[in-house]
Amino acid sequence: MRRILYTASIHALKDEAHLTDQMLTLPDGRQLGYLTIGKGQPIIYFHGTASSRLEILLLKELISQARLQIIGVDRPGYGLSTFKPIKSLRDFNSDINFLADYLGLNKFGILSWSGGGVFALAYLALCPERVTRAVVSSTPALPFDAATAHNTPFARFVMRFPFLGLLAVKNMRAQVLKANRNVEVFLASREGKRMLHGYSTPDLKFFSNVAWATVLCQSMAEAFRQGDYGVRAVLQEHQLFTKPWSIPLSKIPPGKLFIWHGADDKTCRVDNAYRLSQSIPGAHLEVFSGKGHCVLFDNLEKLKEIFCYA
Repeated sequence: MRRILYTASIHALKDEAHLTDQMLTLPDGRQLGYLTIGKGQPIIYFHGTASSRLEILLLKELISQARLQIIGVDRPGYGLSTFKPIKSLRDFNSDINFLADYLGLNKFGILSWSGGGVFALAYLALCPERVTRAVVSSTPALPFDAATAHNTPFARFVMRFPFLGLLAVKNMRAQVLKANRNVEVFLASREGKRMLHGYSTPDLKFFSNVAWATVLCQSMAEAFRQGDYGVRAVLQEHQLFTKPWSIPLSKIPPGKLFIWHGADDKTCRVDNAYRLSQSIPGAHLEVFSGKGHCVLFDNLEKLKEIFCYA
């Protein structure tokens, strides 16, 4: 029954947006899932950790206002993309380059949210010649202290022990799939309120918008489309985030990168933005007062200015 409800909700989302699955076979035989919306200047979108290509549906208003083409790409193990062990942040770069070549994109913008920003920075640092401008929002600086997220010191302990981490992510998957059945009912439940307890007031306002919360839950449910492979994908990314940077951030060209962060972000505290800014000379840092982890989706007009005038 859970699988039927999950599949039905995804199909309803796609029907509403007139979407179809897009897949590409990579040189090593793996499948890469992606989703394209809009026409105009191309932007490749790096979704958050434990999410998927469907996250770009949160940007439909931006796409309708500007001549932009946004391409959401599932990282290995998420959504439609075949799982593979990722040992370095640079491992995803070849997938992006192959997709860009396939789509005929010589240059493009980069947009990312949360954990996706780490992979976006890895791409920008190592393939800067292909990027026009890049925005990373609510992105952790590495090594990231998981205990600072939602004030849960237990998270640091869990990430140190893969077996416990696996159980924790499986529990998260169960909550996501439950929420995806009926977002309003779940968020009003004791379990839902306990989950929201660690979020800032601005983010609670974001989740109170049923339409936005529904899209986000569906995008996260799609992350676990492959069952245990999705769980492994989430776990390996979190483990990568607890290690120091394996890429030279100093290679990021001055002026191309915009770092956004909400001052009230409890998921990834604002000190991460300051650390990133200090590590990347020439980056534009903007901290938004009174905003939380979802600051990206509250500033679509600013995104339009950055990418439409690149």
